[in-house]
Amino acid sequence: MGLLLSLCGLVFVYSATWQEMDPPGPYFSRKFIVQTIAFMLALLAFHFLRRWKWNIRPTSWIWFAYGAIMLLLGVVLIPGVSGGTANSWIVLGPVNLQPSEFAKVIFIMLLAWMYSGEAGQIQAAYFRALGILVSMVGILLLQPDLGTSMVFVFTFFLMSLAAGVKGRLLLLTMLGMFLLALPAWFFVLHDYQKNRLKIFIFHDTDPQGIGYQVNQSEIAVGSGGVWGKGFLQGTQNRGDFVPEDENDFIFTVIAEEFGLFGCSIVLLLFLLLIARVLALSRSAQSQYERMLCFGAAGVFLFQLYVSVGMTMRLSPVTGIPLPFISAGGSALIAMWVLLAILESIYLTSRRVNRPGKSLR
Repeated sequence: MGLLLSLCGLVFVYSATWQEMDPPGPYFSRKFIVQTIAFMLALLAFHFLRRWKWNIRPTSWIWFAYGAIMLLLGVVLIPGVSGGTANSWIVLGPVNLQPSEFAKVIFIMLLAWMYSGEAGQIQAAYFRALGILVSMVGILLLQPDLGTSMVFVFTFFLMSLAAGVKGRLLLLTMLGMFLLALPAWFFVLHDYQKNRLKIFIFHDTDPQGIGYQVNQSEIAVGSGGVWGKGFLQGTQNRGDFVPEDENDFIFTVIAEEFGLFGCSIVLLLFLLLIARVLALSRSAQSQYERMLCFGAAGVFLFQLYVSVGMTMRLSPVTGIPLPFISAGGSALIAMWVLLAILESIYLTSRRVNRPGKSLR
């Protein structure tokens, strides 16, 4: 499923970025070439990492990985190092590295490690996991990266629920987060983030200003009809009416050029992938493996909903990429690292004669 989605992503990125006069030539844009290279690197990483024994619960090295990723998340805050609206990328010449994408993998592994400890210590593990969440979300909000922060929060609650944390404790935590969100509106969120929330609640807010992107996105999605306008034939896409249509808004390209039929195929592939991950959690050999499966499923599910939903006003615009499909090398490689971990768990379950299907 991941392979099919990534190949579809290359087609959609090609369409979103193709321009007749775009260097380095009339056929391939620079972003498409970069995405293709990232895809090959992702496959290479998958090939080697899936052979690693990810089913074995890590020891002290997981804390080293946590410290390293926190250091990288802090580096992007240094002036002159990062790029983009949010300070989320480390610019290394022609290469942009986004540590927050790899932080998702470390976060899932760390929570899985905590929730697979000694039996009867689940509540204590919950508060340690909450501390990890606060530390990572805190530094992400400084970038500011609200979208990735939301991915971490959703994954945290899903893994905690799957681990058996009491529902009342989860509800109290949600209430506390809601109360903290009120002062955050005034002291943490930037104006453009507030505007995104305003246009989500009040649809008619400044349609030619802060509401322009979402309005054009809705036009693109609706104009595709059942079968779409055809590959490279999207007028919204070709006219550059939808900003960032190769990244966060790539679903508009799918809807406009391939219509309801193409959207249904893509969504079906995602649902099959998530269903297989959840099925794999039932055949997992340990609590650690089971938690890894739920963490990966949480990332796939939440990013799918937000990335698709924000093109149709079903969720606020938060800058979350569509897994395996949106342009972005760090995001693509990180998703394939997750697949490699899941594939390793699948191979372990197969060796003990438990049925399963490859997630590749």
